[in-house]
Amino acid sequence: MRVLSIVLLIAAASSATAEPLSAADLRARLTPYQTAQAYDCRDVSCKRLRSCEEACFKLIQCGQSKRDGDHDGIPCENLCRSRC
Repeated sequence: MRVLSIVLLIAAASSATAEPLSAADLRARLTPYQTAQAYDCRDVSCKRLRSCEEACFKLIQCGQSKRDGDHDGIPCENLCRSRC
């Protein structure tokens, strides 16, 4: 339901422009929302995370500071090689 609402908002905004959005443009605009919805704030170990992006989401969005145990700005160092 939330994605549908976002699609409708983007479609409404694009109708004010001269050209309608292509399917590729619509997917590109939705990607940040789909990524954010793919993760949640459940507390699981770094070993169970699938990507550095997920580790960064949990660190930044969920406030799980234990993701960065040595406080160098790199969460779950088994997944990430640089700061978020």
